[in-house]
Amino acid sequence: MKTSILNIMTFGALLFGSLLGQDASSTAGWQSMKILQTVNPVYPSHLLEVGVMEGKARIVISTDEKGKLLDWLVVGYTQPAFAEAAVVAIKQWRFEPARLWDEAVGINTELEFDFKASGVVVTLASLSDVIEGRFLSILKGGYVYKPCPLQSLDKIPEPVSVVTPKYPTALADKGVKGAVTVEFYIDENGLVRMPTVSPKDNSVLTALAIESLGQWKFTPPTSKGRAVLVKASEVFDFEKHG
Repeated sequence: MKTSILNIMTFGALLFGSLLGQDASSTAGWQSMKILQTVNPVYPSHLLEVGVMEGKARIVISTDEKGKLLDWLVVGYTQPAFAEAAVVAIKQWRFEPARLWDEAVGINTELEFDFKASGVVVTLASLSDVIEGRFLSILKGGYVYKPCPLQSLDKIPEPVSVVTPKYPTALADKGVKGAVTVEFYIDENGLVRMPTVSPKDNSVLTALAIESLGQWKFTPPTSKGRAVLVKASEVFDFEKHG
């Protein structure tokens, strides 16, 4: 089993998942996760007092096959208070799990919160917006927090703790092999967050790759000496033994 050199991505599409962390947004038989929004995000009152009338936040969430919220990661905001308000609401929401061929599955999903003084609108972040990096807001300067682009890093984060995926001989003997590309975030502490894969990859191998990558750790990414969030990808190449 081989792994590629780490590839930091400036902007990339966040993929929705069919198995936990796996993309299935265009797969036949796919039903998207539903948000049972029981608590509305609260507009930060102190921002109104200083004349901030609008803002945005982007949060990636991970839910399991029962619709339980497993994890969340702030990946963008125009003001930190908007992200904090979004997370407070998310932690109180309930979710109806996504389904593939009527089977409940876990996914990673990116949500965009559009705060206005008159209310808050929550949507799945536009895939084209993520790809093109259109992090826009009415505030001058746009998102003040977002994944740092490659050219702004002091140096590419290096893996300091690597766990090789388990590749059972039984799978190898059956000819179950191939490359699995996992996209993920490296947070300010060097931890792997929200690993996501393509539906084109073998689901058995993706599970092995994600389980392994979740245990990796990197040197904290920095820009001008300040810890930052980055998006990265890693290729795991499962090859038949012998």
